[in-house]
Amino acid sequence: MTENNVEKLGELNFKKIGIDRIGKIEDYFFSIEDKQDSENELIVSFNFAPNNNKSKLFEFFDKLEESKQISEYNIDKNLVRVVYIEDEKETINIFLNGIVNKFREIDGKCICSNCDNTENLSFYSNGNVYSLLCESCGTNVIDQFEKDKLAKNNYIKGFLASLIGALIGSAIWIIIGALGFFASIAGLAISYCAFKGYGIAKGKLTRKGIILNVIAIVIAFLFAQYAVLFIQFMKEFENMDLLCFIILTPVIFSDLEFVKSLLPDIGLGILFAFLGTYRTIINNYKSAKNAENIKVEKIEL
Repeated sequence: MTENNVEKLGELNFKKIGIDRIGKIEDYFFSIEDKQDSENELIVSFNFAPNNNKSKLFEFFDKLEESKQISEYNIDKNLVRVVYIEDEKETINIFLNGIVNKFREIDGKCICSNCDNTENLSFYSNGNVYSLLCESCGTNVIDQFEKDKLAKNNYIKGFLASLIGALIGSAIWIIIGALGFFASIAGLAISYCAFKGYGIAKGKLTRKGIILNVIAIVIAFLFAQYAVLFIQFMKEFENMDLLCFIILTPVIFSDLEFVKSLLPDIGLGILFAFLGTYRTIINNYKSAKNAENIKVEKIEL
């Protein structure tokens, strides 16, 4: 977005939410974002209530497309998205006022993204996420958010689900390890499945929840290493079965020379587990930390 357009949107009291800018002109609400694959295009979005004159709005955009003021537009239910081409001669405020004038001409109205209400609309945000809602839907969203935030987290259920997920994810580690290799993707599978299981059990993403997921990941990693060792013993000793291996485990690990011989593989395993799980854990930790400070609120424009 050009500095000139940033300045013009500031004059219209548009506010920045994340990477987008939202605001209104009269009773018409717009959101504007940079088109990611273009240096001089902006995506202008708005919710348009269905009426008998909607086709005239599309005719208006067809003419803008022909005159190269926009490169394209599309409609998904009530959401209209227009790709505006930035021009030194015409700033974004002139373009938006043109849409507003057409709205007035065809008696167009914006609409709540959650219901069919066209009155008492406002943007409501939850961190960097925002929606155009009527007062009733906005109040319901705020109340539900506060209710969910105050609800107790079942950490035991969440931990068990995380552990089950991590153990399922460890299957990839066991398969790769049995072939004599290590790969960070196996660690990624364990951490992904752990957090996925935690989410399925509707565990809240809190700092305590992150710690429980890490514990589940460590247990799954140790289980996978143990399973790989069992497979290696099965290859070495034909009559070795799981029960026999479990019974012999204390004896095996009492042999210091044998334990020392395992250290290089264990070290590599820990390294690849760290490489595979680190980013997932950090990203979820940041999300949990941010979630503690996020609240749904009405944006005053």
